[in-house]
Amino acid sequence: MEQWGVVWLWLQNQGLTILLILIGTIAVYFLWKYTVRLFASRIQALDDEEGSDLDKRTATISRVLKSSGVIVILGTSLLMILTELGIPIAPMLASVGVFSLAAGMGAKTLVQDIISGLFVLIENQYTIDDVVDIGGVRGVVEKMTLRVTVVRDIAGTVHIIPNGEIRQVSNLTPDWSRAIVDVGITYDDDVDKAIRVLQEIGAVAAEDEAVKVKLLETAVVTGVEGLDDWSIRLRIMVKTKPGEQWNVQRWLRRQIRLVFAQEGVELAFPRQDVKLVQ
Repeated sequence: MEQWGVVWLWLQNQGLTILLILIGTIAVYFLWKYTVRLFASRIQALDDEEGSDLDKRTATISRVLKSSGVIVILGTSLLMILTELGIPIAPMLASVGVFSLAAGMGAKTLVQDIISGLFVLIENQYTIDDVVDIGGVRGVVEKMTLRVTVVRDIAGTVHIIPNGEIRQVSNLTPDWSRAIVDVGITYDDDVDKAIRVLQEIGAVAAEDEAVKVKLLETAVVTGVEGLDDWSIRLRIMVKTKPGEQWNVQRWLRRQIRLVFAQEGVELAFPRQDVKLVQ
């Protein structure tokens, strides 16, 4: 009975305090999420365009704030609970051996990752849903925290990249993009006719209901871009909305294949001439 009395006394004091800490932690967690979501929605409402750069940047920063806030809330709660349990916090943090080693090695890398993540956000280098190339890894940014960037490539593989290791970023979807398609015709074909057909395809793109909404300018045929071993290389390009260049390129390639066949312009392909000498 005496043991039960000690337990009951502990529950009335430390146990109740720990319970209140846990309840407060849950309340602060949901309050933080609600506050961040509220501010994000207010900022995104400043423009009428859905999926704009402002919307994407706001979504990215709000997710970082949510994850960072959760870490701070849980860390503070854990320290408070340890204190109530009578576990001394100061000696643990001040222990020179393990803590100094962690501060000298792991913490240095962690701080570097966090600082790099802050600069990515401040400079708006990329946001969630952007297509980027980071250290040879190309894909869509699915998640970003102050410590890491999560990129999913076209094969579905998820790459987790510490922000401190990012040295160069190629963002394929900032502000606007450009669809570029090179076309090879044979040396026997009429170059002027092929250029005219490409210009007609560009004009059709500007009128097509499914394509014109993805364009920012009229398509341009630059002319002869190269005299290759087996073809004369022509180029058509058009400025598009961010991330739409691949869809426009697919549409252009399909039209080139169909219209060139109708107009009798032969697309070149690699071949070899073999002569038999008797």
